[in-house]
Amino acid sequence: MGLALEVAMAIVLAYALYICGVGLFGIISPARERMIAPRNRFCIIIPAHNEEMVIGNLLESIEGLEYPRHLYDVVVVADNCSDRTAEIARKRGAEVLERYDQNNKGKGYALEYAFSELGFTRERANPESFYDAAVVFDADNLVQPNFLTVMNSRLLSGEHLIQCFLDSKNPDDTWISGAYSILFWVNNRFVMLSRYRLGLSAAFMGTGMCISSQVLREVGWKTRTLTEDLEYSIQALLYGYRTTYAHHTRVYDEKPLTFMASCRQRLRWARGQLGVFYTYLGSLLRGAARRRDPVRLEAALRLCQIMYVLTAPLVMWAYGAADIEQVTFEFVASIPILPFLLAYFPYAFMGILFLVDDHPISVIKYAPFYPAFTFSWVGILAAGLFTAHRKEWMPTRHTRALSLSRVLSSNKQESILHELSHPEAHREHRHPETSPETSRAAANYGMSTYQLTGL
Repeated sequence: MGLALEVAMAIVLAYALYICGVGLFGIISPARERMIAPRNRFCIIIPAHNEEMVIGNLLESIEGLEYPRHLYDVVVVADNCSDRTAEIARKRGAEVLERYDQNNKGKGYALEYAFSELGFTRERANPESFYDAAVVFDADNLVQPNFLTVMNSRLLSGEHLIQCFLDSKNPDDTWISGAYSILFWVNNRFVMLSRYRLGLSAAFMGTGMCISSQVLREVGWKTRTLTEDLEYSIQALLYGYRTTYAHHTRVYDEKPLTFMASCRQRLRWARGQLGVFYTYLGSLLRGAARRRDPVRLEAALRLCQIMYVLTAPLVMWAYGAADIEQVTFEFVASIPILPFLLAYFPYAFMGILFLVDDHPISVIKYAPFYPAFTFSWVGILAAGLFTAHRKEWMPTRHTRALSLSRVLSSNKQESILHELSHPEAHREHRHPETSPETSRAAANYGMSTYQLTGL
């Protein structure tokens, strides 16, 4: 029994050090984006189920994209809608695909339908595809103006699957939306960015995703878990396509307002993540061994995190309570929760976020609630483990109908948005020697200084 506990604690400690070590690579901010002239043609796809309250604001923000209008189309998939979602989308100039299928509900099925209808997937794909890439937004989102410009540059640089920075449009609503937002901000920098910097594979986060037509033709789109985003990243990785991360362009997402709403959403994610773990762990490990591929190996290790969160507390409790004659990890025995603290060490860097990523300072008041919110994942994952067989889709109701200008104004970023959107209005008033403040603003938005100055 003592030897088994020693081995178990060694595994727990090693995994904690792995999470901590990878996360540390997210501390340093990435270099500014190298912008390339617009060339790629995009299809923006928006799966929507009864989103009449918010979809108009998303389409308005898309109209403000700083990208040639003839190089992108907007398609709304009205999925089993019973409200005015399709009507509002058409009035805004979007193409609408209406889908009614009560047996196959959910975003994954809606995207499968859209990719097939639009000729992306291999069953109907034309080698001379009309689009170079597909972009997916959720209906409650707001989009930063430089989004397609960044994606165009990344695609022309050889990337195929790109996830953007996932921000929050309502971080100051309640303590739940505040803690939720901090969790996503930490994830952007210490999970996504850190893996991108290390040459590992990031993962899709459900929205703000760009997928090249080449990948969709080769991999197709057949997701069946409740986390179609993570599942597709793993599927593509098994084909050799790494998911990259664009830190300098953002999508603003609505976060739940109540604890119960957040639990329902996270329970769906937990069930989906467990489904991905059971389905793809073996394939990733076999692929890593066969190809000696550290990227697939790391992706397999990351899938194990859900099991780590569930089992580590039990191992640490047993190790601390056991009467072992010669303790190998004496320092752990004196602080049994140490491996858990190490695993969550990157999440302790939330204070840095407000210095380097331009988040609203007002959200700091929710920081005391953040640890409790984070550790509530343990109970949610446990519930997901015992209900993993339940695959029914649970839609999230969105009600925060905010415009992009209002969100940026509340985040004290409206002046930067105006400068990015109308550089010619500032050109004659700015000396060619750009100030450090303006250069930093450009870096935060993925723009080079010469683009801001118009030189």
